[in-house]
Amino acid sequence: MPPGWHALCIADVHSSTPLLPVMPSFEPTANEFLDAAGEACGTVTPVIKQALSALQAGQVLEVLTHDPATRAGVPAWCRLTGHVLVETRVEEGPCTRFWIRKVPRPSQPT
Repeated sequence: MPPGWHALCIADVHSSTPLLPVMPSFEPTANEFLDAAGEACGTVTPVIKQALSALQAGQVLEVLTHDPATRAGVPAWCRLTGHVLVETRVEEGPCTRFWIRKVPRPSQPT
């Protein structure tokens, strides 16, 4: 840690100036939207898989769910399948939005 770092942090605690720059709000762009509000966690991933099958690699699917269990289930499914979880937003009540980028399927060895 550089000398004076602790003092700098303490000195800035009462300052209204943030230590790090504030990033502008980021709104992910989706190519398709899936309203999975009626799906339970156990059934939402097959619905996501089907919706992603219609997209090209690199495209993004926005998914709206109402089951709080999807907050753990969808990220785990993305890790297992290799798709990229671009962003997760927990909204009011049980609502959660996910943005998932489709990855290309690995080519089969010849």
